[in-house]
Amino acid sequence: MAKMVVSLAVTPLGTGSTHLSQYVRAATEVLRESGVKYKTAAGFTDIELDDYAKLAEILRKIEDRLAAMGVKRVDFIIKIDRRMDEELTIEGKISKVER
Repeated sequence: MAKMVVSLAVTPLGTGSTHLSQYVRAATEVLRESGVKYKTAAGFTDIELDDYAKLAEILRKIEDRLAAMGVKRVDFIIKIDRRMDEELTIEGKISKVER
């Protein structure tokens, strides 16, 4: 049961190019390998998580993957919607807005 939806944007800096899709793809691969539920959109990727430890693990893995690609600096933008009283899902949040 997910207790938080994390909206994550990852920006690699110092790549020498304005093209970022290969880095976004690498970060998405980390999410897929981590086995978490996620949905990528134009500017952020939403991730369903149960705890902050898993988020820290994912951030470290993304950073390591991008460093292996030659990225020298990574800028993370993170928004966390945390519920203590009930399950929280990406689809649930979207459906409440689209009703």
